Amino acid sequence: MIRTKRDSLEKFIREQMEGPGACKSQFYCLDDENTQDGLEEVLNTTPGSIYTTAILFPQRKQVETIEEIGDVVVPSSSTLDDDSDYQESLDDNSSEDLDERTNRLGADEEDMYSISQRFPTTMGLSCCIDKNGEPISTSDIKVVVSGRYYTKIPNSHCTDIVVRFIDKGEFASFYSTFQEQLSPYFVLKDDGISLAKDIAKCIGDVKGLILSINKDLCYKVAAKYGGGIDEEYQQIGENYRYLKSYKERLWRKLRYFKDEYISEEQKADIEARLKDVEIYETCLSYLEDAMNICNTKSFGFWRSHTFSRVVDLRAIDFNKAGNKIIFSPQKYKDLNLVLMGDDKDESTLTLKLSIWLQLTRSLKEGSTKKYIKVQVENTSTPVTEDANHYFSIVTEKVNERCIFGINIRVDSEFLTPYQEIRGAIHQEDVEQLNYLYRSIKDYAVGHSCSVDWCVNEHERWVRTEFIPSFETPDVEAIPRDKYDYQVTNGHNIPRQLLASSKALEFKWLSTLSEASDDEIIEQLKLFVDSYRDWISKQRQILGQSSDDNHIGYENLEQCKADCDRMAANIEYILESDHSIMESFRLMNSAMFIQLWHSKRQTENETSYEFYKYEADDHLFGDFPAAWRPFQLAFILLNLDGVVQRKDDKNWCKRNELVDLVWFPTGGGKTEAYLGIIAFSIIIRRRLYSSRNGGTTAIMRYTLRLLATQQFQRAMRVILALEQLRRWNMYNLGDEAITIGLFVGDDSLPNKAAQLYDECLKWSLKDDNGRRKESKIPLDTCPCCGDSLEFQNEGTSYAPKIKFRCSNPFCTFGEELPVVLCDEDIYVTPPTLLFGTVDKFATLGHKVSSSKINQDSRRLFGRGEINNMPPSLIIQDELHLLLGPLGSAVSLFECAIDQLCSYKTASGLVVRPKIISSTATTRNTELQIRALYDRDVSIFPKSGIDYDDSYFSFYQREKINDNIQYISKRKYLGILPTGRTHMTTQMRLIATIFVHRAIFEKEFASRIHEPDVELAMDYYHSVLDYFNSLKEVGKTDAQFFTEYTKYTRRLFKRVLRQSNYLECLYGYDSSFSKSELTGRLTGAEVVKELETVGKHWKSTTRLPFKNNDGNWVKGVTPPDLILATNMISVGLDVDRFNTIVMNSMPRNIAEYIQASSRVARNKPGLVITLHNPFRARDVSHFERFKEFHEKLYYYVEPISITPFSKKSVDKYMPLYIATIIRHSFPELSNAEYAANLSPRVQDKIKSILFGYFRSRLVRTQVLDVVQKELLTEELEQYIENFMERALEYWQVLVDGQKDEHYSLRYSGSDFLNSKGKSKYKDLFIAIDAYQDDDACNLWLVPMSLRTVESEAVINVKDN
Repeated sequence: MIRTKRDSLEKFIREQMEGPGACKSQFYCLDDENTQDGLEEVLNTTPGSIYTTAILFPQRKQVETIEEIGDVVVPSSSTLDDDSDYQESLDDNSSEDLDERTNRLGADEEDMYSISQRFPTTMGLSCCIDKNGEPISTSDIKVVVSGRYYTKIPNSHCTDIVVRFIDKGEFASFYSTFQEQLSPYFVLKDDGISLAKDIAKCIGDVKGLILSINKDLCYKVAAKYGGGIDEEYQQIGENYRYLKSYKERLWRKLRYFKDEYISEEQKADIEARLKDVEIYETCLSYLEDAMNICNTKSFGFWRSHTFSRVVDLRAIDFNKAGNKIIFSPQKYKDLNLVLMGDDKDESTLTLKLSIWLQLTRSLKEGSTKKYIKVQVENTSTPVTEDANHYFSIVTEKVNERCIFGINIRVDSEFLTPYQEIRGAIHQEDVEQLNYLYRSIKDYAVGHSCSVDWCVNEHERWVRTEFIPSFETPDVEAIPRDKYDYQVTNGHNIPRQLLASSKALEFKWLSTLSEASDDEIIEQLKLFVDSYRDWISKQRQILGQSSDDNHIGYENLEQCKADCDRMAANIEYILESDHSIMESFRLMNSAMFIQLWHSKRQTENETSYEFYKYEADDHLFGDFPAAWRPFQLAFILLNLDGVVQRKDDKNWCKRNELVDLVWFPTGGGKTEAYLGIIAFSIIIRRRLYSSRNGGTTAIMRYTLRLLATQQFQRAMRVILALEQLRRWNMYNLGDEAITIGLFVGDDSLPNKAAQLYDECLKWSLKDDNGRRKESKIPLDTCPCCGDSLEFQNEGTSYAPKIKFRCSNPFCTFGEELPVVLCDEDIYVTPPTLLFGTVDKFATLGHKVSSSKINQDSRRLFGRGEINNMPPSLIIQDELHLLLGPLGSAVSLFECAIDQLCSYKTASGLVVRPKIISSTATTRNTELQIRALYDRDVSIFPKSGIDYDDSYFSFYQREKINDNIQYISKRKYLGILPTGRTHMTTQMRLIATIFVHRAIFEKEFASRIHEPDVELAMDYYHSVLDYFNSLKEVGKTDAQFFTEYTKYTRRLFKRVLRQSNYLECLYGYDSSFSKSELTGRLTGAEVVKELETVGKHWKSTTRLPFKNNDGNWVKGVTPPDLILATNMISVGLDVDRFNTIVMNSMPRNIAEYIQASSRVARNKPGLVITLHNPFRARDVSHFERFKEFHEKLYYYVEPISITPFSKKSVDKYMPLYIATIIRHSFPELSNAEYAANLSPRVQDKIKSILFGYFRSRLVRTQVLDVVQKELLTEELEQYIENFMERALEYWQVLVDGQKDEHYSLRYSGSDFLNSKGKSKYKDLFIAIDAYQDDDACNLWLVPMSLRTVESEAVINVKDN
């Protein structure tokens, strides 16, 4: 049913945006059989008022300067009747012109300077023909141009237009009641109603008659039930007692209540009245539509004329000498297509298309290819503009000369790929991509349009498209043999490669199963052997090919290296050490426990016996819960980064290698590194007898939304580990295993007192049992599902907050191992520190030897604590670390790397193991080297094709011997013509909104069935994605005005009244919006996530009784969700199935990530609304199909310059401050800034200079591109910067006595305001004004995202 919904929505979008079908065949002409049969359409307004794309405009002829608002010959709004009820019932055609003029004036500058782009007169395509050097004849190529044009139906034919019925029985009954009054004006037909005569001169009388009937019917409904006149009717003013007003009051009573809801009897009474009102409104709407046929205040009725012309190419010589030849319609008369009129008579209207052909020979040596460009130009009679008539999509003259649904199709059996290889082939990553995607061919490119093609043994053609589409294949994590198909559950699909899933089963691998270590080792080896067998088969396939496959062989060698590494880790780490094997099994226990609690709950305290004997592992169906193969493989691959193998003496797998898991969005990357985190924590607690507490792992994210959401998932793993520790069975230490959230104070209080205040708000609940808005990211217990509560074991001034489950029998009824504010995190460093990358900038500011709640050194096992430093760093969504943020993070990462490193007794420097993940990667080696000064190993490695790497496999099915990819996510592209991007967006959103009503009407009898309700839920809310907050603001401001207006207008055009559809989808009160952008605070984000995650239910739209038996108001999810790149990663709401991408994002990675928020588990739709005034948008649209076939191919390389002079100037002070304050106790406290001396300077330089000099040595042995990251010149600049910074610091230290101040790192302003002593800061705020350039040496930001002030005004006192 969800696929039915998606297909229906797509069809409706095409009907409304491109046509035909905008009026849903509600009208036809008696004198035109084609309109009766649906071959042609009749519209009740100008086609330009409706359609938004695929329009070819006539030329513009300007006579004099155009005034933006002229005396246009359209109906004036002031001449319309003041009766609001009747006014609403009319087709709002006149508003179209007013909207158009408003949009024209309010358009962006680029719109105003790109009129030709907004009103295109030409479009076309280019394709390639290859006949292997033989002459090309005109019969080898067929060009067909098709489309439709419209003509206005004259008033003399007004009686030929018929308004179709939906239900003749209802209208016939209505008509018979008022036949005497209606018959002079209307004629009842078998399937509709038409005018009896031209009523233009008496239209006021007809209108008055309809109004009178409307009032009579309204009274009739009000008096029909209950033995009296309805009170709601009587409360309406006498002059406004129309059906519309009465319906609004009835609906208000049905939907809203104050204290007590209406009785069932009252509800039935209102529903009966509403049904009668809708029947009468529908009957009246037929009369109104028929009346408008002669309404001079409308744009009239128009009929379409579809054409399809084969271009006569007999005079074209495709073998003519020359590299570039143009065949113009002026010289070749057969290239002119006259659709209407006589092009030789300038006094008459002519509708004409001219075809331009361009032939270009390939300049590649030995190539016989010829590129053919077909361009169609609208050369109809130009539209003359003057001061009183402007060029507009809604005016009559423009509409009668436009070509709608324009299309070019080229057929040829000699069509050949247009362009096979892109990019500079000398670049290794480009060569790799070209090889992997070698099987994908593009056969055309559009010009101001997109293209589609079909090339097979039966047909070969290319054609233009204005709403192109492409379904991206689903990627599954099940290894399959794409060369061997077998029927499974009625589908012919590739055979699974894994003979047994035992090696993947969480519980079987854990300490909770009866399986022996040897049995598990055996299955793990079989798992790795399956990968090895796949590699061997890929080699055999390459051996059967005569193509150049050296890249394929290289890929397979890299696959084999990973396979060997996994096998060696099993043998040398797991098999050789029982304790480590038990740790591996404990990790699986933790992963099983957390997964069980994500799907099941128990109110009783859990134990080892419970999970072993009672907790069933069939959580997702008739099969045990299991790892995805790539997840387990990635963990096996990284065992040697957590435990040192004997054959890796320098521990290179930890110190010199970043392991990057690369898998499409939604594939399960998070679980892979959560497993590694659990294993690292267990190993540290069991392998090291001392110093094994404190922070073991750091997880960092770039976006707070992502951090907040992923925190919940990571917390379940930590709780599972803490349960294992509390059982006292596995030597996991006495210190609790905890998780801490380390984010900015916009998202979470950073001080204990503030956390206490927030907890007081968090603990309050409304009447529905929901918590008050707060920043606390906790709600219910992950273990039992009961509500969480907090306890303050300190005072209100010095609180000690602990969270616990309200269920006393729960495992966490005493304390939940969660730490939520900075001060508590410093006091008791959490086992897993979870935060955003920019938050770590506080490390240079929060250092204190006297106040442990302000001492960030403790996170690294320093200060008044003696723990090992963090041994594991997880960086999720690596692709977001680019540009300025990437450069800032990579420079500051030098400090993190040093603080997390330690030296063993043997003298080996052990650095933290770094794991990263992304769904989109390019130029990764350079990015990783810049960020972490390490090599990178990407997993899984590519195979010999883009669609199969063993661990990631494009789903497919064989149907009638044809292989078809399986897809849930479908992309549609739209390029507006004739309208601004903003207006098109409004119309598109309105179209999606109205389709909900159409779909509900179609399935009204089944609305309560689960599959229909699920489809309504998944397609109720629309994500509206923007590239900037400015664009969000524009839409936000117009939602309850323009968006709702377009929705009501479209609703009236395509639907008649029934099933409360107008009430549910057309009233102002029915619309709601939400927002997920950077404009929100952390608490607001949490609240919005809860709002958008609520499901649509047919039973809760109106007031309903909750579980307690109390009436609550009806609820529906928001209609529109305004969003920015905040949602690009980490947002996983299953009911999101429609997204509108407003223009292409800044990079392809963001496009992939954002669009992947929809269709996560059900078929969904991504609609990319391209901006015709942005070259990048147009370029992607013109290659829409090829671009989406190869989405990951087009991901741009990432640029990071950590040691550029600009980066050093901006972020080196933060690095210096962090290293100094963390490494030198005598310089740690804020007041210790006064302790710098030349002797200490020498020690500082030794550490700082030594780090960058050794990094320069490592960098200089790299390839030529990576060498540029840190050159001798840049390294010398860094040393000079440090030298100057230390000298300036020493000057301030030496000046204390003479100038009578005490030097501090920061905080002097506060102290100076409290006492007589004078203090001075070394650190300067990033936005502070300083007229001394030397001060810039100590601009120490509090965040890595700091934006400098654009201007500063400094006022000095003389």
